[in-house]
Order: sequence, then C-alpha cells, then structure tokens
Amino acid sequence: MCIGVAGKVIELAGQGAVVDVEGNRVSISAVLAPEVTVGDYVLIHAGFAISIISEEDYQEQKKIFEEIDEHYRKTFESG
Repeated sequence: MCIGVAGKVIELAGQGAVVDVEGNRVSISAVLAPEVTVGDYVLIHAGFAISIISEEDYQEQKKIFEEIDEHYRKTFESG
C-alpha cells in the first residue's frame, strides 16, 4: 500500500519545490504538477507533487493522520 502525504508549497525553484509537511521542510520535485504555485497544497508521493489539493482536503488528511497517531499511542504506549 502506498500513502501520499499532503503539504503546503512554500518555495519554488525550477521544477523543484520546498513543501511544509507538518513543520518539516521537504524538498520535492514538481515536474508532475507543473502548474503548482507557492501557497498551494499538494499531495506528495515518492518525492513528487502528484496533484494540487484543496485546503479542505489537506485539513481532512491532517485530521485522519492525527486520529491514527492517537490510536497508535493508546494502543502501543499503554501496554
């Protein structure tokens, strides 16, 4: 199974981008989403921005990952 993560584009340089993923700056390729601009939210897989997503989709994914993290902590840190 593959999981894409979402982040916000904070810098562009040629076909590359720097994306904020939950406070981490990640350098990625934007070659698969050449229309991306600073401020866009993108779905990232294997070091590539594969699509531009809405802020609502970004918030939804963030919520899901927070719920997964909470479940993991309850399950594995308590026992």
